Amino acid sequence: MNDEKCYWCGQSATSMEHVPPKCLFPEEKDIKDIFNKSYRNNLIRVPSCDEHNMKKSNLDEYLMVTLSGKVGNNSVAYIHTATKVSRSRIRNPKIINIDREDILKVKDKEFPVLWINVDNDKLRYSFESIARAIYFYENEHVFRGKCFVISRLFNHPDDVKGSEFNNRSSELIENEQKYWINEIKGNNPDIFSYQFSEVDGFKCQTLALNFYEGTKVYVILNGMTDEEMEEVRPKLAAVTDSLFGDLRNE
Repeated sequence: MNDEKCYWCGQSATSMEHVPPKCLFPEEKDIKDIFNKSYRNNLIRVPSCDEHNMKKSNLDEYLMVTLSGKVGNNSVAYIHTATKVSRSRIRNPKIINIDREDILKVKDKEFPVLWINVDNDKLRYSFESIARAIYFYENEHVFRGKCFVISRLFNHPDDVKGSEFNNRSSELIENEQKYWINEIKGNNPDIFSYQFSEVDGFKCQTLALNFYEGTKVYVILNGMTDEEMEEVRPKLAAVTDSLFGDLRNE
């Protein structure tokens, strides 16, 4: 590892880290009687330093529990929730903050669901970490810019404007993604796949992350320096106002 550099900071790496976290991919013992395939094929690994590996490791289990149980994910996520995630919750009952239990009706069928209070800061850090790691894996150098995470996953009924921003932003990117020319990648697409947009005129690039075929997260990688940001701020402000001006807090 002497010549390897950490995917996040560029310092000397001391270990290899799975991206996304390995725990998101079901173990064979949990799915072999239902799905006759492996979901841990050629998992991506990147070099990491002690600081970033340790800082992120405590969030991996939280990410797994939060993502796998989301309504709208595929059947693999459902089995993962009933097996590995269930064991995690038994071992650590406080890993998620449950708001209330409910029944979801779909086509005359009823499914028990849990409404949870999501820690957005934890999730955003995890998604940024995944984005920086995927960027490093694809480009073989550290992304030095800033990341901005967008997802309907952050919607909350008590945050009307924030949820509307997430919805509009996600819809805009989804419409643009239809025209992206870069390949959709991922050796285990039932669990995770990703796609990069091209770099635009503002040195920005969007990375689309798709978990369990039902949870979409978009990370905008802004490669501009602070000086460049100041220079283009008036142009960006005009675009932002036209799209989201009505959501500005008065």
